Amino acid sequence: MVTHSGTQIRPDGIRALNEPKLITVVAEYGEPRRVITKRTDMEVMQIQDVWIVQDEWWRKEIDRQYFALLMMDGEFRTIFRDRVEDAWYEQAY
Repeated sequence: MVTHSGTQIRPDGIRALNEPKLITVVAEYGEPRRVITKRTDMEVMQIQDVWIVQDEWWRKEIDRQYFALLMMDGEFRTIFRDRVEDAWYEQAY
């Protein structure tokens, strides 16, 4: 059993899990060809899937095009282009 730390529970300590991380993408014809992050610079071997999420146009609009990618090192990644901000993000699951 874990002992109580004695600290007060505060809502300001709550944060979202797996928040999208801003990345750099080299794209051709709107499709990612290379993904550049703080740790890696890797070419895309294959696009596994593509889907679009559009929601909440009445509040803060969400308009994203997602890509499930197989990278050259064999790793799978999910990235998206925020079509409102015109920026690329990596989304970990």
